[in-house]
Parts: sequence; structure tokens; C-alpha cells
Amino acid sequence: MLSERQLKLVNLLEQQPCLLGDLARQTGVSGRTILRDIDYLNFTLSGKARIQPGGSAGYQLEIVDRRGYFQLLQRHDNDDRLLAFLLLNTFTPRVQLASALNLPETWVADRLPRLKQRYERAFCLASRPGVGHFIDEPEEKRIILLANLLKKDPLLIPLPGITRDNIDRLNAACEKLNEFPLISGEYLASLVLAVYALRNQLSGSWPECRYVSLKNAVEQGGVYLGENAFRTLIGLLEIRQRQAMTISADAVTLLLKSVPGIAALNVIDTQLVDNITGHLLRCVSAPVWVPEHRQSSMHNLKSTWPAAFDLSLRFIALLREKLDIPLFDSDLIGLYFACALERHQNERQPVILLSDQNAIATINQQAIERDVLNCRVIIARNTSEVSAISEEITPLLIINNSHYLLDESIKNTLTIKNIITAAGTEQIKHFLATAFIRQQPERFFLQPGSFHYANMEAESWQSIIGRICGQLVAQSHITEDEALRICAREHEGENLIVNRLAIPHCWSEQERRFRGFFITLAHPILVNNEPVSHVLIACAAAEARHELKIFSYLSSVLSSHPAETIAGLKDYNAFIGLLRQ
Repeated sequence: MLSERQLKLVNLLEQQPCLLGDLARQTGVSGRTILRDIDYLNFTLSGKARIQPGGSAGYQLEIVDRRGYFQLLQRHDNDDRLLAFLLLNTFTPRVQLASALNLPETWVADRLPRLKQRYERAFCLASRPGVGHFIDEPEEKRIILLANLLKKDPLLIPLPGITRDNIDRLNAACEKLNEFPLISGEYLASLVLAVYALRNQLSGSWPECRYVSLKNAVEQGGVYLGENAFRTLIGLLEIRQRQAMTISADAVTLLLKSVPGIAALNVIDTQLVDNITGHLLRCVSAPVWVPEHRQSSMHNLKSTWPAAFDLSLRFIALLREKLDIPLFDSDLIGLYFACALERHQNERQPVILLSDQNAIATINQQAIERDVLNCRVIIARNTSEVSAISEEITPLLIINNSHYLLDESIKNTLTIKNIITAAGTEQIKHFLATAFIRQQPERFFLQPGSFHYANMEAESWQSIIGRICGQLVAQSHITEDEALRICAREHEGENLIVNRLAIPHCWSEQERRFRGFFITLAHPILVNNEPVSHVLIACAAAEARHELKIFSYLSSVLSSHPAETIAGLKDYNAFIGLLRQ
């Protein structure tokens, strides 16, 4: 079995290449131990994936057979096996769980609270003294939870009479069915296996089966379901279909229009409605309440498009309230909003291109405007033209593509000689995204309102945020409405945390520009299982598109430093110094 450290190592490399030193620091062991882990992982992954050196980028994970890779990892993930055994029994004592998993009872005792916390938003894991642990959910939901696990790995737990051949035949037969167009054959097969696994515990009363073709498909897979079990399967599928019928493009449009704060962003278009409608239909027809948790981290996207992920939280809250549809993947809904925001970025940023060669100036102008979004390039032939243009407009960037020497007092300049290549346009993109904040971070992150908060070691996150916001309101740095929004958002659980810095934020209707307040904490705290050393309270106006880039810049700066550096920031000046680097 892979250890927790080795699973964490794989998880880190799935997200991005890492240097050996970074891997050692994040796992708390030596570089030599990491090298031994990599050798063992390459042996265990048996050709489905391989970790190899990637030059200056460090070690990287190359996945050859993605499906086989995830299924192999799943067999080393004891959390899923633990959950499966809890679902198979009405009550399961801890000793019995340890015996079934062939693991120490102390490991089970340690993992049960973590499992409960990990899935607290999806289902309830409970216990009863003297009886054991159990999943406190209705029969329908327990079947779907087990189906989610079996979809990831049908052989996760032993099922009497079920072999790989049965599973392959069942999948093939279910793929040919057309009665349930929104449910894949693989998902349908996993439901069949879940009902089969729980067949002796089913208590629901369901109508008589009318789907002869599904019955034939199950028989072709060599799976025997009694009449009661088969009625349960059909009842579940019909419930899914009825709930899917409540979702339409018109219903989604009405919900979108009622999302607080969406009108100012002007992002509701046909593509957004179609994307979300299709996504909801798939989620309702084939719910995934135990997702593949080894997906790439969404932190980078959340920090780049925080408004999008805030909109997704509000939309999902309305979805539960108006249509009674349970949905937990706010990350994926957030991606649709992020795409819509990207489509509706209309500001064109002025850039001066200083070039004394007409042909090169023209080709470089076209290259920049083609590759750098929302960029308007103005060609200047000499330094006098640069001065004249700068008097009429304020360029975000001056690209010196000539032999002239610019005055050192001129800020926001970038020197790129000759024809600009892809590497050059990447330089320009990065500079444009960060120039307006890098030059004057104190304009957005204000010293008044930044302070030290002496939190107690046992103080809760909600108490900390409430008291910090209360102090900012008392000092007139934020309004009471902004404080309420920030506290409400933190209570929803989708906290934005970048490299040990929590960023509680809200979208303000005030006409004031972005305001950030850096607050140091006396004691670190765990928020959603992530360590937090300090807090950055932020209020942004969503209508000011450039303000969204501040979050992206923050993320890139914070992520470029070791966590110990962020944790060691002593005060506001140290934070500003970090942003200027």
C-alpha cells in the first residue's frame, strides 16, 4: 500500500512539476526520502504513469493510461474502502472496520473524523455508542454514494459472484440502452452494482418494473437482482428523470437573473445558459457526491476569477432553494462563470510600441494584438512621439523595440529587440497583468486598517473574521454591509486561501476602488483543513474589471514564495515588500 506521504507526493505532481526541494519541504522529509518514494511509485504505477526529472522545472508526472492510473491509485486510497464498508452495513463497529481493511484500529480511529470532515457537505457520517458507525442518509442516497465509489473502481470491494468479466459485459450492455440518455452506460452499471451490493438491506417500496431492456442488460452482465432490488433500481432512475424535467434553459435563465450582483457584470448569454443547463441535467441525472478527489487544485482559478466562483456559490444556493436540487461542485459551475467573464472583457489597454523600423513595427503590432487579449498597440517612431502620445493617453506599457534609450524616469517600460516572439508576448502579458499593482501596491493594500489580531489558540475562524470585520467597520474602512457579506461568504465554506494566507473578500456596491487590509494573526489556524497564518480582507468593485487582476497577481506572488516566508510576515511593511519583489 502507498503511504499518506506517497499519495500526497502524487497529488502534488498531478497539479504541476515540482523541484525536489519543494517536494521535500511540502512533505516534511529529506530529498533522499523523496527520491526513494519516487522509485517506489514508479514501480507501483507499473507503466500507467511515471515520475521523471523535467530539467529546470523539477520532477513531473506523465500519465500514460489515465483511467488505469486513477483506478490503481484508488486501491491504495483506504478512505474510499472505509466509506464503502460503512455503506455496506447498517452499523459497523471500529474493530470490524479495522479487520475488513486489514489496518490497525488506531488508523481507523484517526481516519473516521477526517472522513466526516472531508465529506460533511455531501453526507452525514454518524456514530452510536455501543453499536458502531454509519452513514446517516436515506436509502436512495446511500445507493448513489456506493455507486460513485464503484464507478471509480468496480473492484474496490469484493462482491460475491462479480468478476471483471461480469463488469465488462454489464458496461457493454448498459452502453447500448437508450431509455436514459443523460446517464452514461458506465454510471448505470455502477448503480446496478450498488443495488446488488445492498440487495439484502433494501426496504423501499417501488412500483413494478416496466423497463424490459434494462432487465435484459443486467442479465447479460451475469448480475442477479431479485424483484425488489430491480424495482429499487428503476425507482431511483425514474426519480432522477423526474427531477431532470424541472431543469430547462428558461428556468436556468430566471435563476441566473436573480443571482445577486450578476447584473453589473453583464455575463448572461446563450453560451452560459446552455453550459449550465447541460451541466445541471448531467448532475441531476447521474449525481456525483463522492467525486474523484485527485482532481487538480482550483486555487489558481479561484484567485484569478474570484467573482466567478462567488457567483457560483450564490447560484447553487438559489438552485437548492428554488428547485431543491443538491449540487456540491461549485468549482465546476464557477468555471462556466469564469468563461463568461472572459468572453465579456471589452476594455482595450493602450500600449506604445517604440520602433524605428516600419516593417518590424507593423508585424510586431499585429503579433501583440493577436496574442495579447484586449490590447491596443500604438506605434511611435521616436521618443518625441512617445512623449506626445503619453500626454494624450496614459499607456499601461511602453515597449522599446528600437535602438533609442528611454529616460529612466519613464515607468512601465519593457525592452524587446527585433521581431517579437512567443516568449516576448508572454513577457508583455505578464507585465500588463501586473504593472498597475506592482508599481503602487500601497494604493490598493492600505496601511490604515492593517493591524495585528491577537487571536486565542482555540478561537474559531468565524469569531476571528467577525472581530476583524467589526474593527474595520468601527474604523470606517469597510461598511456594515461589506462586513456582513464577507462573514456570510466565509461561513459558506468556499474560503479563498493561497499559500497560508486567507483572503476573505466581497464584491462591493460602493464606488470606492479595491481595498485590501493585511492582518497578522498571533496563532495560525486551520480553515477547511488548510493552515492559515495571516488574513487579507479585500473589498472589490466587480464592475472595475482591472480589479479582478489584483487577485491573480496576489496568487502569483504568494505562490512563488515558500509557505514559511508567508507565515513569517511580521507586519504590513513586510507584506508590501513581498508584493514589490
